[in-house]
Amino acid sequence: MRTALVLSALLVVTGCKRETQEAVAQAKGAAADAERAAKEAAAQAQNAADHARSAADDAAAKAREAANQARTAADEAAAKAREAADHARAAASNATDSARQGLDNASQSMREMAAGDQVQGAIVGSSGTVLDVRAESGAVQTLRTDGQTRWLQRGSASGRDGFPIGSTVRVTYIVKDGEKIATQVEAVHR
Repeated sequence: MRTALVLSALLVVTGCKRETQEAVAQAKGAAADAERAAKEAAAQAQNAADHARSAADDAAAKAREAANQARTAADEAAAKAREAADHARAAASNATDSARQGLDNASQSMREMAAGDQVQGAIVGSSGTVLDVRAESGAVQTLRTDGQTRWLQRGSASGRDGFPIGSTVRVTYIVKDGEKIATQVEAVHR
């Protein structure tokens, strides 16, 4: 009986061993399948990551290119704006200078017109376009004459030759470019 019992036990152990071996083999197969599936999933994930990285790199390159184009356009616009501002400043400066020069010329003309006066005295020198008159104060004043100077004797027009040295005259003059110009020479009779 003992032998039968041992044989029975051996058969049970052998049957269990076989089932255990089959279970281990199935577990190994399942593990190999799981490992293959994990490797495939990892490869797919790596592939997806590579595609995503490539798409991100492309997008970043396009964004950099767009930023560079925008920067270039902004720089060009700023340069054009600076150039336009420089032109506007130059035009304003020229207009200001022109206006200032016109004002200076007008002021000079007004000063010259206001600087005119009369001198009364005796003719002490006379030549082509110059007339020297000793004023009653004793100072000699030199006046220029020209084709527009009027010469008057007793209220009537006369010529320059009617005014010899020693004649008493009243000379009305203007100042132009710092020079006294006789506009009218009138004989004074006492």
